[in-house]
Amino acid sequence: MMRDAGFETLGLPSDATWDDVKRAFRRLARTYHPDIAGPSGARKFAEITEAYMTLKETASPGLGKIPTHRAPNVNADRKTGKRESIFKRFWRRFFSRKRKHKAKEEHSKSGGFPPAAAHLIGGVITRAESEMYGVLSRREEFASRVKSDAIIRRLKSRRPAVTLLALRRLSKLDVNDDIAAAVMEHFRRNMPCGEVLEVILDVFSNSPRRDDIVRALLLHAQKFPEQEAVMFMGRLKRWGAKPEFMKPFLSHKSSAVIAGALSGWPGSFSGEKSELAVLLNRDDEAILIPLLRLLKKEPLPRRLGGRLMSLMKEHPSAAVRVWASAIVRDQKLS
Repeated sequence: MMRDAGFETLGLPSDATWDDVKRAFRRLARTYHPDIAGPSGARKFAEITEAYMTLKETASPGLGKIPTHRAPNVNADRKTGKRESIFKRFWRRFFSRKRKHKAKEEHSKSGGFPPAAAHLIGGVITRAESEMYGVLSRREEFASRVKSDAIIRRLKSRRPAVTLLALRRLSKLDVNDDIAAAVMEHFRRNMPCGEVLEVILDVFSNSPRRDDIVRALLLHAQKFPEQEAVMFMGRLKRWGAKPEFMKPFLSHKSSAVIAGALSGWPGSFSGEKSELAVLLNRDDEAILIPLLRLLKKEPLPRRLGGRLMSLMKEHPSAAVRVWASAIVRDQKLS
């Protein structure tokens, strides 16, 4: 890596100091180290490490390399005929001892190696770590690609057991656009069994493609067994159900499923004109009570007054009669 490219990788101008380089490397390392960012950050971490080592090896005074401390020139004082003061000699000896002590500490920290050798060994270790992270990253990407391809192949099968095997191998972290597209295509053509439905809802619960998966599953809403339909609606309610997601269940053959859709209906229901007339003509108490509860505070067309009057007077359920009577009275439909 060239020196200018190293500056660019670390996001620094070409006239940055060595202190700037160290600060930039520490900041980026805290972001992209694989222990923090996971395997996805390994490649970027390798790049910034290589840039740092390149700049470290080519450091020059222009880059802010720290100059060595020079001791006072005693001979110069002698040539000029001046005698070195006692205070000057004291401070010169003090700083000399301090430098020697610091050198010993650095020598000890480097494992007994001379500074140049310690620097060389540190560079070799850093390069080895960078190469290791790069190899591991490429290996994990390859393994992820192989796993993704295997799941997509299994999703092309129509057998529920094969589909379930593919979905059980799939975790929330494995979901990508290719897998999401394969899942949607599979469920547009095939109705999932209860176990498959539960697994797919778990895997895509937090996915940005969740709504697309739900729309594909809802193509079979009228055919779901009652237990699976109730479970599906319960999951939709926890996610904040939309009217478009609950509407397909209103045509289900089970009164319990229709009642569940009405009980968890989000927002206004009066806009569903075609479903409103059909549902009001049902005699099932389980359907009429949540429906009338929804319609209590919504303006209704007067043409529905006759059906509401009939429910108020003739329906065998006292609860239905009470709700119908309240709507007729409040909206003056009699």
